[in-house]
Order: sequence, then structure tokens, then C-alpha cells
Amino acid sequence: MPSYRATTNVHRTSGTNRPYMRSLLLSLAIAVGLLAGALPAQAQERTTTDPLGGGTSAFDLYKVKVVNNAKGVRITVKMKAVDWDAETTPVGEFRLLLDTNHRSRGAEFAEEVGIPGDGGFRALKGSTKHRTSWRTYPFAGKCGKTVTERYDLEAGKVVVHVKPKKGCLYHPKYVRVNVRTIQSGQIDEFGYHEYAPARIDHLPYKNTFTPWVKYSQQ
Repeated sequence: MPSYRATTNVHRTSGTNRPYMRSLLLSLAIAVGLLAGALPAQAQERTTTDPLGGGTSAFDLYKVKVVNNAKGVRITVKMKAVDWDAETTPVGEFRLLLDTNHRSRGAEFAEEVGIPGDGGFRALKGSTKHRTSWRTYPFAGKCGKTVTERYDLEAGKVVVHVKPKKGCLYHPKYVRVNVRTIQSGQIDEFGYHEYAPARIDHLPYKNTFTPWVKYSQQ
């Protein structure tokens, strides 16, 4: 009988405290939910590696990182480092396509630079006034001033950062990119030697973009 009473008492105690326990668990759940809601959202970013590699190209692409947050759209490309002191100097071009509208076909912007050489950021769509506003070379337009371009080819790194500005590019909901390098030849002590065919590398693939990166305030 004592064992029966003990079992009964435990059962009664559990039944008596059940509403209290439910209330306590509910309060804890609400508190956790409020804390979770107060935490800042994680920054949305994505890194895509080159699935094929650039073979023997001096501008072999390794990976690209795309960040889309409150500070703007930032693209970091990692590629094979260029040794400007070597006996031969690679010649070619770098191109980055930036797609900022998932409802429109194709990219809206491009970063195009000769290696070695000049170039810059520009808009691919819109009126002449709009495209002029986005130029960064030879003179920066109104929207072009929101773009920062940094080429550190000796370290194999290219960074393009578009800061948010109303009337230019202001927190696009989704962004994605395509990167391409072309080594058209090389220069040595005897002059320029053209490659036929040119050595081309795409990231991720030709006519293909990286996955979409959604905007986050973080």
C-alpha cells in the first residue's frame, strides 16, 4: 500500500501542477521568442567557387563572394596572383556582370577593365542620362561616385563595392554576378605574343550567374 500511495501522490502532484507548468513553459516560450525577434538578422552573403578552373590562364578565377546588406552590395573576387616582376606580363581583361533585378532578364551593370589598362563600372540598361550617371571612368557620374573599385592583382583580389543611395542602387532585394577573365596574350622582352585561342575563364559558367543573394539589414 505505501507504494500505491506514493504513486498516487506523485500523480496528484503532477496533475495539480500541470496548469502551472504549462503557464511557465508558455511564458518561457514567449520570452525566447521576444529575444529571438530582438536579435539582428544575419547578413546575407554567398561564396561561389570556380567549378572548372582556368587551366593555364594567368587570370585563373578561384571564387567570388557576394554580400548584400545595409552597407551596400560588395563583390570580392579571388583569382591567381599576377607577378609583375616576372619575365612575361599577361595581357587580357576582367569583366564582372552584376544582376540586381530578378524580374528583368540579364545584368544591369558591368565592371570591365583591361589588364594592364583602364576601364570601370557602367550601367548596361536605361537612358543615356542614366548610363552616363553610372560611369566611373574617365570621370565619375552621380551614381558612379557610389562605386568603389579596388584592384590588387599582385594579391589576386578585386573588390567592387556599390554603396546604397536613393536614385541610384538602393538596397536591391536580390543580387547575383557572373565573372569572366580573358588572357589574350603576354608581353616579354621580344614584344607582344597573342594567344590563339585566348585563355578564358568563367565563374561559375559561361552565360550563368551565381545564386541569388537576398538583402539583409545586418
